[in-house]
Order: sequence, then structure tokens, then C-alpha cells
Amino acid sequence: MTGQARSTPDASGLNLERRAFLDLIRMANALADPKAIARQLVVLAQHLSGCEAVAIRLKDGPGFPYAANLGFPERFLAIEDDLCATDEHGRLLRDSYRQPILACLCGRVISGQVDPQQTFFTNRGSFITASTSNLLASHLEPECLGDTRNRCNAAGYETVGLFPIRRDAVTYGLIQCNDPRPGLLPAEAVDLMENLAASAAHLFQLAMT
Repeated sequence: MTGQARSTPDASGLNLERRAFLDLIRMANALADPKAIARQLVVLAQHLSGCEAVAIRLKDGPGFPYAANLGFPERFLAIEDDLCATDEHGRLLRDSYRQPILACLCGRVISGQVDPQQTFFTNRGSFITASTSNLLASHLEPECLGDTRNRCNAAGYETVGLFPIRRDAVTYGLIQCNDPRPGLLPAEAVDLMENLAASAAHLFQLAMT
């Protein structure tokens, strides 16, 4: 895993971002169902990220199950859908604030438990790695990544990007981008995806409150 340097998107990236924003505005005028928005958003996210597999998680009850996806195998979705940690009796585990504990890196990003001092987290709360294999081989301290299930790497994905859909301190969901090719999310693509997630948060705020 190498750090993701921040940069300003070039004209091509800005044009893509503007078109994506306009598409999102059109969604806001036409769609009220969060899952319908997610199905449109996942198409934009796949286009902007260039990743083979993209999915949207949305808040639903105590967890954040997948609401829409493109490119992920059904088996992967089935085993990764539920992020809620449970005890040996199947009861939800909760933190000191009585909030459900969410597993793995998706849960950590959704919960805002990120350290921007680590190169794989951004100042806007996203997780980015160019290579899950290199990241797992880097012998990080356990607290740096938390309790990970490593299923993305086991499924053959090298590039992984997790972008929180968050507005006014409320997290509505997550955009997940995976690809078996390493290094597919340069800084410019990360900027686009974080801006897309921020714009999407406004739509979900309207649709989910």
C-alpha cells in the first residue's frame, strides 16, 4: 500500500464530475426511493472510479446492507452484506454509546473510526489501498486497520476504495469500489469519488429523513 497524494482533478475529471453532479440533481428531482437513487448512483460510481465492481451500502435498521451493486459476485455480496458484529448467541454487539458495532473496514469507515495519519485513510474519512496484498503484508499494528475479515483480498481484489456517504455528521451509507487490478484509484479518482459521495449524501438526506 502506498499513500494517495492529493491533487486537483484535470479538465477531463472536472467535466466528469460536473456531469455526475447534474445527473445527481436530476435524480433528486425524479426519485424519492433511496434504493432507486442507489441503483443510479452505482452506475455513476463505476464510471467515475473505473473499477470493475462497485456497490452502495445504505443505512437500514442497525446495519448498512448492500442496496445496489455492479460487478460483484453474488457469493461475495451474500457473505459481506451484514456488517453487524454479534456475540456467540447472535445478539448485536454495541459500543459504549449503545450503537451497533460494525465489522471490518467498511464498518470502520461508516463509523468514522479512521486515523488520517495513516496513509490508507484520507482527511475526508475514506479508505484507499492500491494493493490489499501489500497492505496485509506490511505488518501494521493491529489497531491501525482494526478487526478486518480480509474477504476483499481473499476474493482477489487488490484496489479497494471505501467512501462514506455522510452529511451533517450523519452517515447514510458507503460507496465501495473494488478491482482485481492494483493501483486503480489515483488521487484524482479519489477526489472525484469523495465529491460524488458528498453530493449523494445530500440526496439521501432528503430521501431518508
